[in-house]
Amino acid sequence: MRHNSSFVMGAVLATAGLLTACASGEGTSAAPSGTSAPATSTPAGSPSVTAVPAAPSTAPASAAPTRSTTAAPAKPTTRAKVTSDLSGLRITGIKTGKSVLIDVAGDGVDRFLQAGQGEVDFTGTDRTDSTMMAIYPAPVEAKNRVVIKPPFWNEEVGGGYCVADTAGAALKLENCQDGKASQVWRVDLAGDSGLFELHGAYGVIGVKNGRITASGDGDKGLQVLPYAP
Repeated sequence: MRHNSSFVMGAVLATAGLLTACASGEGTSAAPSGTSAPATSTPAGSPSVTAVPAAPSTAPASAAPTRSTTAAPAKPTTRAKVTSDLSGLRITGIKTGKSVLIDVAGDGVDRFLQAGQGEVDFTGTDRTDSTMMAIYPAPVEAKNRVVIKPPFWNEEVGGGYCVADTAGAALKLENCQDGKASQVWRVDLAGDSGLFELHGAYGVIGVKNGRITASGDGDKGLQVLPYAP
């Protein structure tokens, strides 16, 4: 009977130790050394978190389509032809474009400006085609500037011929060229009698015995007379 009692007692003690060990280690399981703990996974049934997408950028409003327009070409501007103002010469009786005689006023005889084939001088003594002159405003801005065109030499189509000054005594005929200095004459009033002087590119016109002088000496006062008597 002593043997059986001891055996039962030992079994009871062994069972009690086993229960104590289980109670102290419940729910704690040591991770094996050198092994990382597994990442905690989202428990089943938990809602997945979805990132809120960024608000779409507002695209700029499209500009209203414009119709391609081509600017109309600018109209070429027509520049008015420049001409000298002759309003200050009314006292002389100069009327532009009219057939006149240009006469030396102070010598008491008829000495008309006369155009020939070679030269122009005050040798005319009668109303002829060669002494018929016409005075026009010069194509320059300065006042009281004229060109002299003998109508007989200007019947053909073209620029015609103009009386031009020279460095010598007699004048000459040249093909007209707008603004050419030798063909532009300045008309200066000689007092209030209607007489005037002609100043060319080489000086004032002076006349002795029907000839123009290179120095400008002689009679300088000139006048216009109607071509038709």
